[in-house]
Amino acid sequence: MEKEYKPIACGLYDELELRALRKQIVKLTFQNDKNENEIIECIIADLFSKTKTEFLKTNDGKIIRLDDVLELDGIIFNKNC
Repeated sequence: MEKEYKPIACGLYDELELRALRKQIVKLTFQNDKNENEIIECIIADLFSKTKTEFLKTNDGKIIRLDDVLELDGIIFNKNC
């Protein structure tokens, strides 16, 4: 069963959106499907919603739930909206 989505703070969404717009390489830390912290460098290609859940898509096609993002370029994502 999939965990319930917890929306991220609007300011954090704005940071993701800005970097996607600029097409700049970011350092992204997130919790993967194995509940391990994973760190990647990527370009955010898209931000989108599907069935009341928000996602980002990287330039290489990786899809990450926004509530799984832990850190973006040194900005720590807390889980409070």
